[in-house]
Amino acid sequence: MFHKKLKVKLKDKGIEGRITFLKDYLDYLIRKNTTIPPDFPTFCREIMGLDDRSGWIHITIWHENSELKDFAINKGYEYRVEHYD
Repeated sequence: MFHKKLKVKLKDKGIEGRITFLKDYLDYLIRKNTTIPPDFPTFCREIMGLDDRSGWIHITIWHENSELKDFAINKGYEYRVEHYD
């Protein structure tokens, strides 16, 4: 299985956009009554350290039905799923 990249357009550029993204993701998990993943702190560090490509961040996912894709849809983020080159 080849991993894919989920490209998500941040609602705001820069650090504010990343903080909003993480707040929205935490809100999504809590409202869905999902246990917060044990690697959440690592995920937060990854999001804060990703390159901002014209307001888009690229997150590695394993399949197109990722919970992160569901989150992006639920919170109204523009997104694309692509294969890694």
